[in-house]
Amino acid sequence: MYPEVIIHNSVSLDHAVRGFEVDLGLHYGALLAFEPGAVLAGSTTAKTGIELFMDITLPEAEADRHRPEVRPDDRRPICVIVDSRGVLKGLLHFYRNMEHTKDVVVLVSETTPEEYLEYLREREYPFIRCGGNRVDLRGALWELGERFGVSRVVSDTGPELNNVIIREGLADTISLIVHPVIVGEGEKKLFDRAGGRAALELRKAVPMEHGTVHLVYAVKK
Repeated sequence: MYPEVIIHNSVSLDHAVRGFEVDLGLHYGALLAFEPGAVLAGSTTAKTGIELFMDITLPEAEADRHRPEVRPDDRRPICVIVDSRGVLKGLLHFYRNMEHTKDVVVLVSETTPEEYLEYLREREYPFIRCGGNRVDLRGALWELGERFGVSRVVSDTGPELNNVIIREGLADTISLIVHPVIVGEGEKKLFDRAGGRAALELRKAVPMEHGTVHLVYAVKK
């Protein structure tokens, strides 16, 4: 089955994803309110998150090399990372240890280095191999639903992966926490290379703290 796909991001008024201070409490409060079965991120975003918010020199412990027990009654989402190039080799234990994540699943392709696949196998990280030179996101999402029973995915990542989600017609909903600032030139903008036109229908516009607004759109298909 194909899970529902929600794109969630915090942006400036001119749709920059950097260059301003994101209210993480509002961002993740709104994300978790969707009650996702999985949270999706690209490898670049995932690595940047480690570098910004964690001690990247923290070594992997022996316990980190083993997949934790996944209980059926655990309502925490799975962390799903697109990483066909093996960018996160040696770093996935940071995500395995996150308190709001119950499991880590990696999406890879046919060209993913074998040494990275061996790293995943040795540490019991489930992975989905789908696609040739890059991850076939549509096929991988289908398998995510079939193998792991995920019915809703929230994409919490940067423009590159979100552009793919829009271009391939995978998004059902777009959720934006809009901050009251114009960043201007020089910063990455959300949906800057999303391809053709996508029609949206406003479902919710809620004022939040510090002048932010939560906008939720349905993607017309």
